[in-house]
Order: sequence, then structure tokens, then C-alpha cells
Amino acid sequence: MLTAIVRFVWSVVQKGTEALLFRLALRTRTIEISFDTHPNVPKEIEALKYLLIRYGNDTYLKELASDQEKHHGRLRNKIMPIDVQPAKDGARRVTMHLKVHKRLGTQFTLFVDVVGDTAPVVSYLEGHDTITGVAVSARPGAERKRVFFRLKDYPEVETVDGFRNNMIFPV
Repeated sequence: MLTAIVRFVWSVVQKGTEALLFRLALRTRTIEISFDTHPNVPKEIEALKYLLIRYGNDTYLKELASDQEKHHGRLRNKIMPIDVQPAKDGARRVTMHLKVHKRLGTQFTLFVDVVGDTAPVVSYLEGHDTITGVAVSARPGAERKRVFFRLKDYPEVETVDGFRNNMIFPV
């Protein structure tokens, strides 16, 4: 009985230590993006968000990472909000609070939720100089669709599945 209690306490302490070390390995980085204000913002755009894909890039995690780094770099696909400020001086400020792993970096991509026709949204996004890789998600029959895009100012990495994402490398 005593052995079981000691094992339980040890496992709880070990899990708590792992969680604490992971939290210490992350830094929240605020990214401010400025989009030129374009007339006629499509009414089909419902929300702007970003998708935190994973910490690290697929090649490093597959070939060089330790077991702990592989655990930290597991696929997340976590949807995160983006703050959008009203347009000022011909530009709209967009603020992302992105957690960047100190040793692995962070993969992410941006998207807009769209209700209705995606064509005007794609055309609108392609009209921005800071945006690249505009693509509509393949969700047939869904009322709400997603249009994904990347930022030209950040490096891109390709996943093992062939998707391209933005990457913030470790500092």
C-alpha cells in the first residue's frame, strides 16, 4: 500500500515538473501586423483568427529532436483570437499574442471565417501586399468556410503533409 502511494505521489510530482518546464520554455510574443485599408471589406468575413500548428518544424522534430522536444512539438492545431483595431491613417492594426517556444520556435497560419461566397474574400485578401498563399479550406457543404493565408514578412516551412505555414524561429 505504501509503495502505491509513493508511486502515485512521484507520478504527480513528475507530471507537474514537466508541465512547469514546458511553461518556462514558452515566451509570449506580441506581433503587430499592419494591413493597408482597402475599400469594400467583404461582408462575408466573420472573424480573423490564427491557427497555432505546433512548436518546432516537422523536419527537426522527425530527425533531430529529443523525446521531450518531440512531446513539446506535437500537433496542436489550436485556434487563437486576433485583436483587430479600427483603421487609422490608412492602415488597420492587427495584434496577435503568439507563444514562441525558446528552442523550437512556432508554426502558425492565419485564416478568416467566411459565411457565404468565398470568392470576394479571396479577391480581397489577394489584394494585400503583405499576404500570400490564399486558399479556401475544403469543407464541402459547410455553411461557414475558412480562407487560410500566410504573411510575407515571416519565413515559411512545409509540413510532412504538404501544407505551408509561417514560422517564427527560436531566439
